[in-house]
Amino acid sequence: MFGDELRALRFSSGFSLRDFCKTAEEDPSNWSKIERGLMPPPVDHQRLKKIAAVLKVKKEEINDFISKAEIAAGSIPKFVMTNDVLLDQLPAFLRTVDNIKPSEEDFRKIIDLLQRGSDAQR
Repeated sequence: MFGDELRALRFSSGFSLRDFCKTAEEDPSNWSKIERGLMPPPVDHQRLKKIAAVLKVKKEEINDFISKAEIAAGSIPKFVMTNDVLLDQLPAFLRTVDNIKPSEEDFRKIIDLLQRGSDAQR
């Protein structure tokens, strides 16, 4: 859960909730609710980047932090929505998550996408 991860980051950065909120210029009541999963996190990227900086999130992990916040808020991460290939495969993925067996063609497309993605990262 994003709230648990957020709390762990805050603790590892040495912040109490109030100190974190004062430094990040955020409301302690709202962030307490976010950490407990009672309120969704913000999805504004600039705001999340500022929060990530306060929490000392490593530069290479900031996009993952933002994506987790978007997912916790019930949004599809921006990198998926702006990538035509991923967006094209999203229905097959969602059917799989919903226990509806994808077709063989769906599997081939997903495997191809994953292979191209891992090749591009090398």
